[in-house]
Amino acid sequence: MPSSVHIDGNKGWGGGQAQSLGLALALSAMGEHTSFLPQVGSALATQLSNTYLQWEARSLRGLPGIVGIPRLTHKLKALHPDVVHIHDSAGHLTAGLAARLGTTAKIVVTRRTEFPLRRGTLGTLKYHLWCDRVVCISEAVRKRCLEAGLPADKLVVIPDFVDCRRFDAKSVAADRPGDGPVIVTIGALTRMKGHHILLRAMSHVAKAIPRTHLVVCGEGEEEQRLRHEATALKLSGSVTFLGFVSDVRAALARADVFVMPSLSEGLGVAVLEAMAMARPVVASDAGGLPESVVDGETGLIVPAGDPAALAEALVALLRDRGRARQMGEAGRERTLTHFDRSHIVPRVVALYEALAGGGGS
Repeated sequence: MPSSVHIDGNKGWGGGQAQSLGLALALSAMGEHTSFLPQVGSALATQLSNTYLQWEARSLRGLPGIVGIPRLTHKLKALHPDVVHIHDSAGHLTAGLAARLGTTAKIVVTRRTEFPLRRGTLGTLKYHLWCDRVVCISEAVRKRCLEAGLPADKLVVIPDFVDCRRFDAKSVAADRPGDGPVIVTIGALTRMKGHHILLRAMSHVAKAIPRTHLVVCGEGEEEQRLRHEATALKLSGSVTFLGFVSDVRAALARADVFVMPSLSEGLGVAVLEAMAMARPVVASDAGGLPESVVDGETGLIVPAGDPAALAEALVALLRDRGRARQMGEAGRERTLTHFDRSHIVPRVVALYEALAGGGGS
């Protein structure tokens, strides 16, 4: 089995970091020699300190990252991996160059966002120069890469995964915040996640179904703005901001409906986790979300940025508990079949083996 070094230059913690750490742990458990190089001072480095993985924090971003390329090159040369897997764009520039200079390893880069890549820029050029394969987590992401001029034979779609054994509603106690319906959303509080659209939708939901409560899990630069907006919409008693939640299973267990109102989304790890917990999902049609949620079967898809359509979908599922329950059960089955870790990790291993053996993917 090929040896691999995993690199993530993100400072914070999100779905991408959970995925990169989960993959490294799964590969190590399968017997692959696995090392990790996270960003110095990152949340991922803190998480790695509680694992058995071999790891060492490095400066990967900005000027410190550029200055540290020679040392990173030396480190990668010493590790001598078959594959260097870079999990975020922040670490791609420095880690990709260091891997090219210091190793003969194949370079795999995961692309998690569906933000357009601009042709002719360094952000696109690094995919041509310092990358053998781009793992796109959805067809929507792959489409963006093709639009940027990346060759089709360099792109492979492997979705994010969820551990359905861990995300199982039957093993989690639900602590409900009140006696009314509960809507839960999970994600960084950034503009692109669409929480401002959700709050406007929630003002309609609260009127249609009194005592409905929205639980918001996540932190970010939009938090204060969103809190002020909730107050302005007279939703203070109907919305709870929990901040960062290290284990979201309890929050999902209390949900009658999970919602993801993103304006842009690669695939939506939180959606996969909600479906694994047998929760019906209302999601926007942004990016790869329609690849996660089957409209009318595991949830409802609405136009991104449309609070009225979002409110209508939420009200429909809250009023029809039987339909919502059926969708939740179908979502659990879909996740077990298509997105469980047991199905996805072997696809990554197969990619590594094809690259390390000199073959295609």
